[in-house]
Amino acid sequence: MRSQHTFRIGLAVAAGALAAGCGASPDTSSASAPSSSPVASLPPSSAPSSAPSSAPSSTPSLAPSLAPLPTITLTDKPPKEPTDNLPETGWVVGMVTRGGTGPCYGLISDEGTRYALYNPDGITLKERDRVKVKLETTLLKIYCGPGSLMAMTEAAPIG
Repeated sequence: MRSQHTFRIGLAVAAGALAAGCGASPDTSSASAPSSSPVASLPPSSAPSSAPSSAPSSTPSLAPSLAPLPTITLTDKPPKEPTDNLPETGWVVGMVTRGGTGPCYGLISDEGTRYALYNPDGITLKERDRVKVKLETTLLKIYCGPGSLMAMTEAAPIG
């Protein structure tokens, strides 16, 4: 059991050493003779210097941004109109994206709204047909596919 932990630690150290070596430049070769100073083997651009460089740094600045932080704006009174965008009810024209004999259908309206329609009556709709459907909100909590779940009460083909 102890040898497995030692093996895992050895693998972790080897992976860390390998990851640290990934930043080496391709022009340095391990076949060259080792020098007495580690700085002497580095290219002149990567040698450490004691004077600060005036060239712009490629590392991001740690200074905080000057833009203000987002805050919650409080209102004096609650809104008079509903703030939730409820799906449109009534007649909607669009293209059937998922057809069949039901009870679930798919529709994209001409305005670009995607609907998941439910009708237990077995209305037959063909995929890619243009239809006019009458929609109502529903209290059912079922999954009929992507889109706003609505009850389809009537459907009529167009053209």
